[in-house]
Amino acid sequence: MVYELMRILVRICTAVFFKRIVVSGLEKLPDGGPTIIVANHPNTLMDPLLIAAEVKQRIGFVANAGIFSNRALAAFFRYFHVIPIFRKKDVAPGEKPDNTQAFKQCHAYLAQGGTFLIFPEGSSYYEINLREIKTGTARIALSFAGPGELRIAPVALDYSDAIQFRSMVRLTVGRPILVSAYREACQRNEAEAVEMLTADIRKALARKLPWTDGKDQEDLLIKAHTFYTAYATPAADLHLDPKRSLVLRKQLADALHRLRESRPELYERTGARLLAFFNALRADSLTPGFYTDAFQRRSFLLLCVGYLAELLLLAPLYIFGLITNYLPYILPSLVFKASQLDIEYKAPAQMIVGLILFPLFYALEAWAFHHFIDQRTWTNALFLLALPVAGFVTMWYWTQLRRFARILRFRFSVPDERKRGMLRERDAILQAMMEARDSLQ
Repeated sequence: MVYELMRILVRICTAVFFKRIVVSGLEKLPDGGPTIIVANHPNTLMDPLLIAAEVKQRIGFVANAGIFSNRALAAFFRYFHVIPIFRKKDVAPGEKPDNTQAFKQCHAYLAQGGTFLIFPEGSSYYEINLREIKTGTARIALSFAGPGELRIAPVALDYSDAIQFRSMVRLTVGRPILVSAYREACQRNEAEAVEMLTADIRKALARKLPWTDGKDQEDLLIKAHTFYTAYATPAADLHLDPKRSLVLRKQLADALHRLRESRPELYERTGARLLAFFNALRADSLTPGFYTDAFQRRSFLLLCVGYLAELLLLAPLYIFGLITNYLPYILPSLVFKASQLDIEYKAPAQMIVGLILFPLFYALEAWAFHHFIDQRTWTNALFLLALPVAGFVTMWYWTQLRRFARILRFRFSVPDERKRGMLRERDAILQAMMEARDSLQ
């Protein structure tokens, strides 16, 4: 009962935090256990929350033992079937982690037909990459001797930006791996079977994920994806079609690796021009959308009239939303900065703080409205309903206001010759990308 209530709460919170959550292949996930769900781990606590909210059955979790240092938290984690795993960093220097008890708990959970989630990378980092897969998952699976057909279900988590509020995320469930297929190999040579299963777990996740080999290539991938969806396939824009767009990012990541190997000079030349193009956009405080053909054809006068009408009409609601929502909106970010937590904890920390602050502020504001302004029940109910609506309108209004400011800057501050030069550079880069695509086919 408590688990289901928590899951409903998490689904509400993640639906507010993320602009879109795209789930693919959920039908491939077994309805029950024994099952081990494996996933990549770019976003600390947000990753298990998203997966637990989306899968049908109740799941347990395997987590690093460090989170059990607090007694109250340890009792909370045990209630939700969190099994502690010791890593090298969780024990004294020179001491070897002993996970015998953890393996027994995992086996007992699986023997009851349970499903648990494990992150085989072992740690969480904010990057577009699939890191080394540890052997622990394979060792737990191959040493399980309980009833039922044990399966390992890969779940790939691909965030448009893992720490950004109102970003998007895609969860892709892959085909389950049958552990029985490795039993014979395990009887012959356990170490080789563990390595074989670990390699297959990595392959299953890698098939669904983009990956890079450093921050420079990650930056290039992000910009190539933005450029390509803006100018080559605008229908695959992240906001219009998140599923198609994130699939395209995976394809672009694979293409970048192949291009660097087969055409290194084209890779370097096109990459440098692409980065220079985005540096020029940043210098002008613009986005790629200003140099799309669709925007170039639009009437500046009609744009201004449309934006001014929207902004003037919604200005009272914006002011109301700003007054009533600004503090609970900004405080989670300030709390995170003050906490000095690693960047990987930004999204879950802000979501949890927001989960506490928004209801608290709304309750205080509703009390103040009832006490000082109007005591009628129906007006109090309307006021309370208006608070979150005004909050969303305020975010949208601020986005529109910034867009209008950029339109004015583009029209009056960017010289015409610079605009023509950017359009020529756009076409040159696009032609180079098409050449690269054709060379890889």
